[in-house]
Amino acid sequence: MRLAGAFSAIAARYGQVVEVEKDGTLLGSGRAVLRPVLDRQRQFLPTDLGLARQEETLCLGEAGLPFADQAGAWVVRQGETAYDVVNLRPVTAGEETIYWRAVLRRREEEMP
Repeated sequence: MRLAGAFSAIAARYGQVVEVEKDGTLLGSGRAVLRPVLDRQRQFLPTDLGLARQEETLCLGEAGLPFADQAGAWVVRQGETAYDVVNLRPVTAGEETIYWRAVLRRREEEMP
């Protein structure tokens, strides 16, 4: 069994369906495990207008997600929630990409 296949089985069981966009264009969808990053810094930071949420999420996405190792404005959507991609890299074993590892920052909800 290939390692990417093993990770896809994990994503199928524990992950959610996400959509990947780059520079405003929808590239495709797949499954990813999303978990909050709680060990770094506070999730609410003070600003001139009060507290602002800066929520970071770890994204472990299956190898088939349409990411690429290039710069751009990457966005991951899970349902109604949108995340900006802060950091993105493939996790590999030899030449095989096993999964994508990304740190996401949740976008503030848009006001109607």
